[in-house]
Amino acid sequence: MRGANSDMGQDNTFPGNNGTGDDESPVDPASGAEDPAASGIDPENGVPGGLEPGSTVPPEKGSPLRTALDVMTRQRLIIGGIVLAVLILIGVVIWILVGALANRPVANATPEPATSTSRGPLPADVEARDYQLGDCFADFDSNATKSRAVDCTTDHSAQLGAIFRYKADDTFPGATALRDKGREICRNVMLNEASTKYTLLQQNVYPSASSWDNGDRRVDCFIVVNSGNTLKESILQK
Repeated sequence: MRGANSDMGQDNTFPGNNGTGDDESPVDPASGAEDPAASGIDPENGVPGGLEPGSTVPPEKGSPLRTALDVMTRQRLIIGGIVLAVLILIGVVIWILVGALANRPVANATPEPATSTSRGPLPADVEARDYQLGDCFADFDSNATKSRAVDCTTDHSAQLGAIFRYKADDTFPGATALRDKGREICRNVMLNEASTKYTLLQQNVYPSASSWDNGDRRVDCFIVVNSGNTLKESILQK
């Protein structure tokens, strides 16, 4: 039930060297041809002096080029591991978010259309649960259990501009979500040209946790004036 004792939520809005190698020493032209033996090369076998033919030259230890390549390989492995870990973490976060969104209650896709059925002879005192879209109210109080519905061509202070109903089996979405839903449906209210003659405000009414448990699933957007019954016509587009 809505009203003063219904514990409802409400929102009012106003509006150098790159290579490696051995250094070469210049040859003195006056010295003549080099003695092959002096260069450490066996002239018969073409191998370094002091080594038997067929022997291999031991590789150099601690080659700068090989060391640099090893460091680059390790760095690439480390960077690759970090990138893989980040991608896994992002995947886990996305999976959690998708699961959370899938478990949220889904509300009706659209608010009620901007038309209402005939209410019967007016004025009439109407229970809050029976308010219809387009109803105009004199001396409107959003906390009251009922309001006086009047013809919109007579003096009034509020008009019901939008209604949104959640499904009966939806779980309570929380006060913040309900408030945001009220503001959303108010933004979608289409006003007519006559509305420009008035200073208008929006007033949202939505269920509290206790009224939700009692079956209240509707969010209402009222278009109101500050005070008094100064509205004299409908302000909604037909």
